[in-house]
Amino acid sequence: MNKDVINPAYVQISKKQAASILGFSERELDNRRKNDKRCPKGFKEYDTRSSPVRFRLSDIYTYSEAIMNDAMEATG
Repeated sequence: MNKDVINPAYVQISKKQAASILGFSERELDNRRKNDKRCPKGFKEYDTRSSPVRFRLSDIYTYSEAIMNDAMEATG
């Protein structure tokens, strides 16, 4: 295995980065976390209100793929 390859299963990203990758605002990502069972909930390193929510990059990629697979083809 190439030591320079980064495995997205082990990369943590911020909520802002996750929203950007998905093309959402942070608010839209929060809404989807609440209402879409497929959307990754994220995790916190500490059990405090101020602890930032982080996501596994591979989970965001998987969710993005699910959205694209369910999308309708654009017309015009």
